[in-house]
Amino acid sequence: MSTTIRVSEQTRDRLAALADSTNRPMTRVLDDAVDALERRVFFERFNQRYRKLRDDSEVWAEIEADRRVEEGTFGDALE
Repeated sequence: MSTTIRVSEQTRDRLAALADSTNRPMTRVLDDAVDALERRVFFERFNQRYRKLRDDSEVWAEIEADRRVEEGTFGDALE
């Protein structure tokens, strides 16, 4: 299913140029752009939350302790 969206002429021209240069339909270029933005937003939020965890020394110590336990468990499985 498809729908019509409004974009500026400049954006339409940019989509058309990308479509021509990559030999793909404009819809595919737009789909790929949305996918890329979703990934970027996901990792920006992930990194922001990760930094917040690291800034909390008590929580970070718990995470590090869990990692040490997991490392020991994985080491047992390799023997």
